[in-house]
Formats: sequence, C-alpha cells, structure tokens
Amino acid sequence: MKKNIWLKPVLSRVTLFSLALLLTGAYYGDGGKRHNLQKATALNSYLIDINNLVLPVNNRGILADQNIGNISGGIYDSLVVLFSGGFFLSGESNGADWANGVMSASRIEDYREGPVGSNQNDPRNRLYILSSQDRAFSESWQNWKEAVALGADYYDGNGDNRYDPVDLNGDGKWNPDEDRPDLIGDLTVWCVYNDGVPKNLRRFNNINPQGIEIHQSVFGFASRGTIGNMLFVRYRLINRGTVAERIDSVYFSAVTDPDIGDYTDDLVGCDTLLSAGFAYNRTPDGQYGVNAPAFLNDFFQGPVVYIPGETFIDADGNGLFDLGETPLTEAYNVRGFYKGIDTIPGAKNLPLTSFTQYISSHPTIGDPSFYHELINYQKGGRYRDGTPIDPCRWFFSNGPSDSANCGTWDPKFMYSGDPLTYSGWLNTSPVDQRMMLNTGPFVLRANEPVDIVVGYVVGRSSLSSIESLREVKKNDIVAQYLFDLNFPTPPQPPDVAVDVRTGDGFIDLTWNTADFINFRAVDTILDIDRRVQGFYITGYRTNNRAQETGGIVNAKLLGSYGVKNQIHTIFQKQSNGAITTYFERPAEQFLLDTLIYGNPAEGRIRVRITEDPFTGIPLVKGKEYYFSVTSFTLNHRVIKNRATNTYGPEGDYIDDRNIAIDEFDNAIVRVVYGTDMYSPAADIGQGKRAAGFAGTGGVKFLTVDNSGLTGDSYTVEFKGDTATLPYSASYSLKNNRTGAYLITGSKSYNFDTTNYAGKVTEGFILKVKDVAPTVSTDAQQTYTPAANKWFVDLNLLTASLGAVYSGRDIAGVGGSATLGNRQSTITKANHLRAIEVRFGQPGKAYRYMNGFVGTSALSRRNSFKYAAGLNGTDVLPSRGGAMGQFGVGFVDVPFQVWVKDSVYGEERQLAVGFVEKSANLPGGNPDGNWFPGTDVTQSLEAIIVFDANYDASGSQIEYTGGVFGSDSAWADIRGYQFPASATTVTDEQKRIAASPLFNAMYVISLSALTATSTFTAGDVFRVPVGTYPYTDADSYTFSTKQGGALTDAEQKDLFNKVNVYPNPLFAYNPATSYDRTLSPDDPYVTFTNLPADVTIRIYTVSGALIRTLTEADKTDGPSSPFLRWDLKNESRRRVASGMYMAIVSSPGFGEKILKLGIVQPMKQITR
Repeated sequence: MKKNIWLKPVLSRVTLFSLALLLTGAYYGDGGKRHNLQKATALNSYLIDINNLVLPVNNRGILADQNIGNISGGIYDSLVVLFSGGFFLSGESNGADWANGVMSASRIEDYREGPVGSNQNDPRNRLYILSSQDRAFSESWQNWKEAVALGADYYDGNGDNRYDPVDLNGDGKWNPDEDRPDLIGDLTVWCVYNDGVPKNLRRFNNINPQGIEIHQSVFGFASRGTIGNMLFVRYRLINRGTVAERIDSVYFSAVTDPDIGDYTDDLVGCDTLLSAGFAYNRTPDGQYGVNAPAFLNDFFQGPVVYIPGETFIDADGNGLFDLGETPLTEAYNVRGFYKGIDTIPGAKNLPLTSFTQYISSHPTIGDPSFYHELINYQKGGRYRDGTPIDPCRWFFSNGPSDSANCGTWDPKFMYSGDPLTYSGWLNTSPVDQRMMLNTGPFVLRANEPVDIVVGYVVGRSSLSSIESLREVKKNDIVAQYLFDLNFPTPPQPPDVAVDVRTGDGFIDLTWNTADFINFRAVDTILDIDRRVQGFYITGYRTNNRAQETGGIVNAKLLGSYGVKNQIHTIFQKQSNGAITTYFERPAEQFLLDTLIYGNPAEGRIRVRITEDPFTGIPLVKGKEYYFSVTSFTLNHRVIKNRATNTYGPEGDYIDDRNIAIDEFDNAIVRVVYGTDMYSPAADIGQGKRAAGFAGTGGVKFLTVDNSGLTGDSYTVEFKGDTATLPYSASYSLKNNRTGAYLITGSKSYNFDTTNYAGKVTEGFILKVKDVAPTVSTDAQQTYTPAANKWFVDLNLLTASLGAVYSGRDIAGVGGSATLGNRQSTITKANHLRAIEVRFGQPGKAYRYMNGFVGTSALSRRNSFKYAAGLNGTDVLPSRGGAMGQFGVGFVDVPFQVWVKDSVYGEERQLAVGFVEKSANLPGGNPDGNWFPGTDVTQSLEAIIVFDANYDASGSQIEYTGGVFGSDSAWADIRGYQFPASATTVTDEQKRIAASPLFNAMYVISLSALTATSTFTAGDVFRVPVGTYPYTDADSYTFSTKQGGALTDAEQKDLFNKVNVYPNPLFAYNPATSYDRTLSPDDPYVTFTNLPADVTIRIYTVSGALIRTLTEADKTDGPSSPFLRWDLKNESRRRVASGMYMAIVSSPGFGEKILKLGIVQPMKQITR
C-alpha cells in the first residue's frame, strides 16, 4: 500500500493544517470583492493543493472563500479563478416552501458543522483528511473511525458491518478482505454539516431549519496534467425527518462566483449536453493577459429519480417503482474505486434542468434576498421576482440583436449557445457574475441519502481567452469519462516475494527483480508514468513497523538499491516549502542495470545479514529477526531535473509537488536464525587456481538453487584474446564429469559476491574476477644498489624515463616518447615478463642509426636503419656525417638484459638493441658505444628489449635485415618489408619485421646525472610486471555439493551437537527480552540442532517420565532444528525446580542424552 515510511523526512499533507491562521473579522457587502474572514483553524479548514486547482475548503460547505495563510479563493496558475463556491437547496415540507444554502458571496450561510442535532462545538465535527500517501492502517485510517461514526463511508473488507482498519494478516499492506476508509483519488476531504443555523441568523430569516444533513467529500488527483485541472465535490443529502418524513419538489443548485483574474470582465454560459455551466473571458484579462483560463461546473452525477412511463412501467399506477415492475432505464451511484458503482434499475440521474445567471447587487437579477427569489432562480427562466425571461428582450445577451433565432431559445437554460462559434444564446455583458447549475425536482425521503457529484474544472489555452473555453470543455469530458469509469487506478508493482535462507553466520534475503524493472504503469489521462526506481531493506527489532517501541529504536534502514538511469538524488518539496532528500543514489554496486535486472533469468538481489542490525553482535541461533523490503515508484510525468527544470537530462531530480513517489510495503519477514541448519544456505564457493600465472585472478560461485547443484567438479579455462585492443581473455566453464562446456568464450567478468544477478548454471552463478594487465610504475622499477644509481629519477608519466612497455594492448600505455611513441603490433600483454638489466656484464646489441639515410633532412630524421646497412653516401657530411664502427651493426654493450620472472619461473637472456643519432642532429654521438648522455630524449640511445632470446651471433634476421641476391632490405625500427627474394625468411620473421619496434617488450630510457656518470659493475635495474593477465595457461577448479544438503556424516556430526539452552535456567530466559509475545514470568528452554524427525523424552532424576515432545511441537514446523519446552509436564503444569534428563532420539542418528537444570521463577498470583 502507498505510504510515506519513516525512513525519510517526508511530511504528510495533513501538515498543511499548519498554514491555517487564526483570523477573525466580519462580512462585507455584496458589491465588494472581500473574502470571508471568519476564523480558520486546523479543525475546520483545509487547503487542497495537490494539483493545478488550489481550493480552500471549510467544514460548513464553503468552497474557495476561506482565508488560509496568505491564500484565499480558488487559485489557478497563481491567480484567483473562483471567488466562492457552494450550493442552494429548496423544497416543500408539509406543504410549505423553503430554501437555504451556502453561498458566502451572496451572504447565505445556513449550515453549521456536524450532523443534525449535534453540538456544533463537538471536536469531532471537523474535516477528515485522507491521502493516498498515508500508510495503510496509519493514523488517518484510524481517525476515520470518528468520521464513520458521523456517517462517512468505508470499505467493509471483512463484511462484519463495522469499520475496523486492522492488518489482519500482518503483511503491512491493505488487502481486499480488510477495512479501509473512503479515499477517492489521491486526496479526500470529508465533513458533515446541517441546516441548523437559527432563522434569525439567516439571510432568509423566515425559514426554519429543515433537518437537512449533508455529507460533503471533496476529492481529486495529484497531477499537473489534464486530471490535475479538476476537483470533485460529492454532496450526500439526507433528510433526517425531524420536520417532514418526505420533502417534495426538491431542487439542488451548484452555485459559484467565478472571478477569472479581474472579476468585472467575466461571461457565463451553459452546455446542456455536458450538464455544465461555465465562465470565461472573450478578451484579454488585466491579470491573466491575452489567454485567461476558463472555469466550469458540471453535474457528473445528478439526483436519482423514478418517473412513471419514462424510467419504468408503472403497472399498478401507484407512482412507485415496485418489485416486479419493468425498468426502462437505470440510474447509477458512483462511489469510488473501492466501493464500486451502484446500479439502480427503474430510475435515472437527473441532468442539468436549468442554468441561471445572477449579478452581484443587481436590482432585478441580483443576489436573492428572499427564499422564493432563490426558488425562482432554481426553476430557471425567471427573474428574481418570478417574471418569465424573454431571451429576445434579455439585455445582457445577444437576444435583442438576433430576432430571427431568439424565439427558439429555452429561457431555462440561459446562454446555452456556443461562444466559440458565436452562435445561439450568448452572454454579451461582462460583469461580476454568479452562476447556478440547477437540477430537480426530486424527493428527499427520511434517512434515504441522495448523492449529487459536482465537478470544478479549469482549462487554459495558450492562444487566447476564448480558446480556453474549448480547453475547459475538453477537460470536462475527460473528467466525466473518469467519473463514469469510477476513477480507475493504474496497476501497482507486484509484491516483493522474499526468499529467506539461513547459513553459517548469515541470513540471506533474496528476491527476483525482472517484474519490477520492467514494470511501467502509464495513464495519459491521469498523467501517470509510474516506474519502479528502487528498493529499501529495513530491519525491525520486533514484528511491527513502528519506528520506536517503548522509546527504543525499532526500525533501521539496512540498505537500498536504485535503478541505474538518469535520475540521481531525488528531492521533494514539502508543503511548507522545505526541500528534503527522499533518496540518495547508492554506490555503483547497488545500482540496477536494467539489461541485467530486467532479465527474468538473471535479475535478482540478495541481501546478506551477518549481525544483529541493532546491537552489531553476531546472529544468535534460534533468535527471531524481522525484515521487510519496500519497493518505490516514481511518476516520471511530474518530476524534473533540478538543474534544468526539465525532464530527461542526467542528474538530481525534484518532486516539487510531493506527488511523484509511491511506496509499496510488503509483509514483514520473520526469520529464525539457524532454521536451515540441516540444509543451510551455501556460503560463497571458492575456486582454486589449478594452473597459470595470473596471481591476482580469482573464481568464486554463488549458490542460487540447491536443487540444481550436481555435486560435480568444474574447471574454468581462460583463453587470451590477442586480436582485440586492449588485451583481454575469455573464459569457459566445463563440467569435468560430463566434459560439457556450460559457458564458452565469455568476457562477462563480475567478482562482486554481493551482486546476485546473473545467469544460473547448474544451480550456481559463476563469479570470475577481471584481471587487466598493468605495467610497473616508477616506484616499482628499482636500481640495486640504490646508492649506485647514475641516472636521473624515473618519470614514466611525462618523460618516458624508465622502462616503457612497447605493445599497444595495455590501457594507458602509449609507447616511449624517446622513440616517437612507436608501439609494436606484435608484442602482447600475455608475453609480458619481469626483466632486469645487469650492468657490467658484457653483451651484444643491435645498433640502429638515426639521421643517416635519406635525401632530405626530414627523411633522414625519420630513418632508424640497422648500422650494417649504411653505405658511404650515408656518412657524407651532407648526410649523416661520420660514425664510429662504420658498417658494424651488432656491437658490444656493457650490459645484459634477462627475463627473471618468479611467477613464470623463467630466467633467460634477451636480445636487445639501441639507437645512435647522427652528430649532425642535436644530442647525437654515433660512436658505436652505448651511452645515453644526460638527455636520452636528445641522444635517443634507449635500450630496446626484444621479446626474443639472446643470440650471441647477432643473426636474428628480423632485427638486421640484409642482402638477398640482387635485393637488399635492411632493418629499420619503424618497420620494414623483406623482398620476394628473401626466401629463407619465415612468415613470422616477416610479420615481426613489419611492425614498429619489431617485437620489442620494453624501451628503456635513462638520462645520466652528469656527462661522466656511469654504472658500477654488478648494478641491476629491475622492471617487474604490474599485473599478469589471464593466459591460455590459467585455469581454476571447484566442486559443488549435490542438492546443497549436508552429507550423512555432516548431519550425524550436527546431531551429536544437539544441546539445550539456557542450561541451567535461572528463572529467566534472555530470549523473552526481545520477544514481546513472551512473558518473563513464563520462561522456556530450547533444544537445538535437531533433525526433522525427533522425539525428546524428559525425565526427573528419579527416572519418572514427565513430558514427551516430538517434531509436531516445533514452533516453526517439523524441519526446524529448534524445539521449545515450556517447562510444563504432560498435564501442562509447571514442573518443579531441579535437575532433569532429556533423551533425544532420531531414526538414523541414534540418541543423545542431555542434563539440564531448572530454577523456576516465583509465579505472581493475580488476586
């Protein structure tokens, strides 16, 4: 049921009472537009502010003309559209005519609060407010008992003919077999009043009270759309029979004083097809501007009448519809969604029977001063004094100018033409108008209620004032449609079906989410687009939803989940203007991806409770814990982005009318911790690494369905994907018994064990940790001994100083800037190894010359040719200039580079190379000796570490190139191609040669501290791997437990732990301190670890059997491992204090003998 739960600082709309000011004053004359300043209090007035039409009301029948705070009048678009509203009633009692009513603008107020004969000062004679935001069975539902005692309707769910709003099944929400108040729409304001104002205080001071009682319900829908442009008023007329058993010739009028902005420029009219009267402006209004709104009243339901020959065949001629007579028509009494529609055969609902205009303080058609003047107005077609109206001579209309048609106009329906087409009888004199919608005659028999429903409807066009009339009629048609359908309500999301399991140290609450994520209730008329936005999980100390019990916190928010969409934090604007936070977007792991959680096969949430929510101590075996899951929806039609004031952009949203959020409670879940002891909920299953090198990887599994568990062993295998960037690996799941692959080639990594969503495979969800390869950082690359470090500090991020990975497949690594950020297309992250540069150990390196080859300076600058391939032209002063060791490509270097990787268990020397730069270019020193100088980014003498074993002969053709018959192709670290004549070169060597940097693993750039700084023999520069990725060598294994149940041996072991507690019992069981249903004066002991089939025989120490208990005595059913003994014998009398012996026996497990001591409390005898 919709409500505002305690978790958030949400204010009930009832707090709008606080806006009521204690105002006193008097009435002003008819000609002035002054509001009624009678005292307004929280008991007798209320501001209806749930949609576009804001309407003050009181408990004596006055609508609009009531000061509440700084608001008076009916407000639409921030301006007054209605000065005052009410009703007139007339009839004939015992042969005498009478009339009365409530119309403050005409100084007619003949009704006072309360039922006929009651004390008007009785505090029960107040307004009763119901809101769809009220929690089921909450205070407003309980307060409705007073309203029912005064005559208000209610839904009698259990059919016992009394109103008792009780949650019969304890599920925390309303069910059809439970009572509920007469809430219609989103807000209902109900009161009762009667015509008991003494005649000397009336405007018609010769009319006595007639014993008329009216039950008034004002209701509407919280919306800014079409349905938000209307309110409904139900008048239930009751003749209490104190004056006449039957009142004849009754007429009822819905009367209003519309003031559309400026009150002197209004026009009125009626629509007989709609049974409506309306007020409008034909021209721009001084307050509203060029497009003033229009206002309309409508009889949605007229009084029920029986008319012989029209509504039924009066076979016996007595004028009554008797049993067995033939109905010709049906009448209806619409009573709201929960009460339904009454069908009344042989009758009909009267429509509008006349429409009357009168004008404030006018001498001939002004406010009625005597009761007979009012009756004349109600019957229609008459002046105040009863003179018939002739439309052709009616000064305030177009009648005098339309002699051709005016004679056809029915004077009872004033201004029944169409102002939009300017046809028919029209009001042409804008003035301060009053209008009366009349219906009758009908009969009021003693204590037989007659219901009449009046609509208050507004509409506004963006084009012009006259077009607003078209809009208000459209809105009225919608209103009548809703009324005729008995105010249908959109569907609600389903109940949250929580599955509860207990395990070793935890309680699991699990529910499926697809029906919620996919839920959407759309109603364009009601302006609703309701979607589930999230869930709340609440823990309770006791089995009720009270926030506190006995001054102790009873409810605690344990967590929340939110749908992952454009909506972040949700704010609400309260009735006092305060902005409160309703919902803060949770952390990423608690956001629900609609693609996953909307999938019935994958969408589920599991909440694991591992400690007492209120004490923080571990869960106690056998103790009861209480939880609930609440879903809530957002109406997306009425929320908007707080920053942009529009709907759609991502960010924080606001519900500025406090109408967008609906919450749906579900039953409190009672959990006895340890209940599933013999078939416990599985803890997180752990996979074991069987092979491979990804040390940070991991595999786990979550049991979802015990019945699906096979007990088989499984292997998770990985396969590196070197074809995509960045590097990744897929995994497959194999059942080792069957050899079947259950998952193949998946890259869906999720290692969050709190995330219970996903595909279920043979009873479990596989959880595989994603491992992205990473390289070492500055701090991880080390030089030993550190005191010998001869180069400047490493700076991989901005200067590429250090060892930079050369491949393209690790995110965030862009290649070494020293060599132009070139990256190898051959090197892959699964070949990444830890290396070390061993200085002082002589080796050989491939030598590449920059700035020598090419006819232009630009081409030479971009050339990195293997040194053995240079010719005499290349070293001319106009080209590259002189170089040391001309023609030598494989030269001595004072270091060796080795793989030394403890993870892979490898130690091997690697092939290396370096670059030398022409002396014609800045920083160049092509002397044939490796030394980077003080700025390696200028000298370019970086060490290139190839992913290939060292070849002391220097004959690795991919790194050198060479001459092939008449063709030659010398290596260039930009990548190069072998000629067709290179028939001895393998395809793999060609592939490597074509790649920038060939198959280099690292480029190591070091800048010396000074020009003379150098290493010391034996120094080592180490480059570890940051994170090793999954490769084809990695695999994990695990096994499940068939059916999830304990093995026979485990069950036997559990039976051997059968025990009883507290033991000894000293007059008091601590469990009664948290179980409100138990009295400390009635302690008990609990046997635990019991199997399903068990017998407990309890003996005295002398061997007398005093009590036999079986699984039938278990509080929570035979499968429960707990059984309470109430310390009574077979005769249900308390046993004496002392020592006892219990023999616990179970087929298949044997017997267990327990001793227990009992000290009974002193029983208090009530006298």
